[in-house]
Amino acid sequence: MIRLLILILLGFVVYSMISGLRRPIVKKPPRNRSRDGEPMVEDPQCGTYLPVSDAVTATINNKQLHFCSKKCLKEYRKTH
Repeated sequence: MIRLLILILLGFVVYSMISGLRRPIVKKPPRNRSRDGEPMVEDPQCGTYLPVSDAVTATINNKQLHFCSKKCLKEYRKTH
């Protein structure tokens, strides 16, 4: 009985290893981002750095600013 359980466990381990080897090692980059990455921008309200494609962009006083969230944008507008 124990030999059967060990054999089943060994079979599962071998199956997991083989299926792991069949998966692609290199992951595809997200559609809207390049392989080289993208520029990072700093949120002027909280100081968080984030990719420009994830930022909430607003033009304030003829200057384009990038925020990490709508909440930070609202807070910035209240204080400036």
